[in-house]
Amino acid sequence: MVKENIKEEIETLKQQSGGDLVILGSPRLAQHLMQLGLVDVYKITVSPVLVGSGLRLFEGLGEKVNLRLVENKTFDSGASGLIYHTIGS
Repeated sequence: MVKENIKEEIETLKQQSGGDLVILGSPRLAQHLMQLGLVDVYKITVSPVLVGSGLRLFEGLGEKVNLRLVENKTFDSGASGLIYHTIGS
């Protein structure tokens, strides 16, 4: 459990060998890490449903983040899977 120096701890983890760090189902954690500039790849699923309320994934970003689409896939359900890399990573 990391409670202090989150940016430094995540940067240290990213330098270690092994797999990728993944955030599943935690928009607030994702928002915090995006604000710290620690997210290199965005894997987003867009479902064919409009809900009108809920947590906004990209809320609170202070600066524009340029992305490059590297993969997209449409599923039988009509959902789209999008993978973006941040420009420069």
